[in-house]
Amino acid sequence: MPIQKILGFALLVAGLALCGAGQWLLLSPPQYQATARITAEPDSIPPMWDGNDPYFIQTEYEIIQSPSILSNVVESLNLNVEWGKKYGDGSPLEIAKAIKLLQGRIKVEPVHNTRLIEISFSSEDPNEAARIANAIAKAYQDYRMELQVQRIRGGIQVLMDYYQKDAQDINANQESLDQLRKQLNVPTPEPDDELLKSNYPAYYQAKQNLQKKIDFHKLLHAEIEQKKIDLAIPKTSDVQIVDAAEPPKFPIGPDRPLGAVLLVIGLFPTVGGFLFLKSSRLSSA
Repeated sequence: MPIQKILGFALLVAGLALCGAGQWLLLSPPQYQATARITAEPDSIPPMWDGNDPYFIQTEYEIIQSPSILSNVVESLNLNVEWGKKYGDGSPLEIAKAIKLLQGRIKVEPVHNTRLIEISFSSEDPNEAARIANAIAKAYQDYRMELQVQRIRGGIQVLMDYYQKDAQDINANQESLDQLRKQLNVPTPEPDDELLKSNYPAYYQAKQNLQKKIDFHKLLHAEIEQKKIDLAIPKTSDVQIVDAAEPPKFPIGPDRPLGAVLLVIGLFPTVGGFLFLKSSRLSSA
């Protein structure tokens, strides 16, 4: 193949590619981006935590964009039905497909030198962009709130299990103390503590140990009741929505001036390639 023909094809392909990109930028609908700002703290903050734990932040970024969060957004906004009419054949989209559409338009990033996280969403509709950005922030906040509730419930269950075991130990110790009292012939009513300590030291010590267990058991019961009260009181989430997203007034793209430039630039290699190919055909003829 003559070099002239190869050059002509190369110029034609490059020119058409530039023209296509320019046309796409010129004809694509405008895209609007709305941003909600949140703060997120760990569930359990270490004493020296300064808010710069990269593992925590990166993990939360992944959680925000995960199906567990976004499925709640789809459900709360009925997006599978709405987008089924907008992007499909009118029937509701599968939840997984709606989540994929969400994931393709989300951007989560930190605000430099702050503890803020920005959750941005892009859409052809500025109102939809703001609505969905706020819904994602709210779904993440609810998710973290539920984690808090589950943690309290888990703590209550652990304490309840220990409380029941402790009650069994107290009953067993009480039976042992009653047997020891009979063995030592401790009189009824019992002497005061000083006499018990001097005349029945083994019984006195066992009784003191049992009383400590009973006192601790009461404290344990009070702790359980307090946690139940904590569970009933509305919680303050570890995630705070600092700035709700507002419908943007101006689009972020596409870059129409760039599209016009690419279209004009693309015309030159397209015409040049066409002329080279025409000249090559005439030469071969």
